Amino acid sequence: MKVYKYRANLTVDGKKRDTTQLSEKIFYASTMSQLNDPFEGSVEISKRPEDDRWATPLIQSISQVGIYSLAKLKKDETFPCNELLWAHYANSHKGFCIEYDLEKLQSNLSKDFDIRNTINVKYTNDRPSIKETDDIFNVQKKVFGTKSLAWEYENEIRLVFYSSGLKPIADESITAIYFGLNISKEDRQTIIDSLRSDNIDFYQMERVEDLYKLKATKLEFKFDYTIVSKRCASPFDSIMILYLSPNKDKNSILNFISHFRKGLKKQAHLTIIDDIRIAPFFDYPNPRVSLPPEQELLYRKHWIAYAPAFNPSDVLMYPEDF
Repeated sequence: MKVYKYRANLTVDGKKRDTTQLSEKIFYASTMSQLNDPFEGSVEISKRPEDDRWATPLIQSISQVGIYSLAKLKKDETFPCNELLWAHYANSHKGFCIEYDLEKLQSNLSKDFDIRNTINVKYTNDRPSIKETDDIFNVQKKVFGTKSLAWEYENEIRLVFYSSGLKPIADESITAIYFGLNISKEDRQTIIDSLRSDNIDFYQMERVEDLYKLKATKLEFKFDYTIVSKRCASPFDSIMILYLSPNKDKNSILNFISHFRKGLKKQAHLTIIDDIRIAPFFDYPNPRVSLPPEQELLYRKHWIAYAPAFNPSDVLMYPEDF
């Protein structure tokens, strides 16, 4: 089964903590007090003096464990597309999401991987009650595996360890990385460079046009293109490019532009399209106003970007930057 961990990739002590841990193949299992739900571990337990003999040791043992929370996909999902999880745990899409093979993740034989239980979280508004007759697994299911209905969107599964702290990730446990809509070009490239030799797939999250939906496009790391036209002028040339690669997110286009400009002898304005049918439309003074509705729609869908010569490192994505 595939499970997912959304990461914010925040800077901590001058380092990108999540990127660093990912490259070092480790993760942090939190104590219960470090989790973000103020009602975490909210269970009913006897306060009668005569029950101290079993209740107190139980509470003490629970406080020492480490918890690593992961998200499962819902039945109709094929990739991590939960908008709330991206917003809440991936720094509003500035971070990334790790895809794990759960069975391989659990099978780590390292002595530092002191896993005790794997618990599917149950969501209910009724607080569970712990009894003296409960075995340790039932206690952990009630304490770590029960949350209020408000958290149901997380669809969570938890790895419970004997102790909190850093845990090693077994080889081949990570199967894919999904990059948020707003991750920086530098952060994305750092992660790709650190994991590229590990047989891991990389995906870029993108918006589905005209819908409240996300899609994930696999990064293929190749640039297929054709030069449609080149107009020489002073001080800058103008080049129209038919872009044929599948990755059309802003970071991929920035990488392409950097690659393309290396072959130029003179700086140029770059117009990037992905459908040759719209090439003639740029001869109109103002295509968005001059074109008939059907052609204007085609123009909007297939003009990808414009990169001005006077700022070679920049790109304007159509339509969001216009």
